[in-house]
Amino acid sequence: MNNETIESFDRIEHILSELPFFEDFSSKELGFFSKNLSLRSVSADSLLFKEGDVGDYLFFVVNGFVEVKIESQHSSQLVLAKFGPGSSIGEMSLIDDYPRSASIRVSEPSELLLLSRKRLDRICNEDPVVGMKFLKSLARTLSYRLRRANGRFADIS
Repeated sequence: MNNETIESFDRIEHILSELPFFEDFSSKELGFFSKNLSLRSVSADSLLFKEGDVGDYLFFVVNGFVEVKIESQHSSQLVLAKFGPGSSIGEMSLIDDYPRSASIRVSEPSELLLLSRKRLDRICNEDPVVGMKFLKSLARTLSYRLRRANGRFADIS
């Protein structure tokens, strides 16, 4: 491994240590996990994925912002949410094989950490404890978002 790769893993590990998603991880576990993520810079207005696409990865927003959009019945794009640093996007694609439920567009230059389903499977096989911690954080995130959505539906009716 060259110095650039080691520096990249160290930077990813540092980023993970600051994300609430990984608050239950030890530094050793973060080190292991960081070797399974890739860091990407993405320009503003980039479409990360489109509603209906088949997906197999999620990403964490390191800096910048992304917008979650869906197509309305009148073929216009509705912005459902905007996510910034620390947020995870695309979690469902690690769990199921269904098409993406929304489109994601980068609204300003951003840096993202990507985790593929293949890498998550590898993590779970190589270190089941780390895999379980990740899946619990994933479940907490999805549960929180579902509760918020339920609250919004209650406000509408």
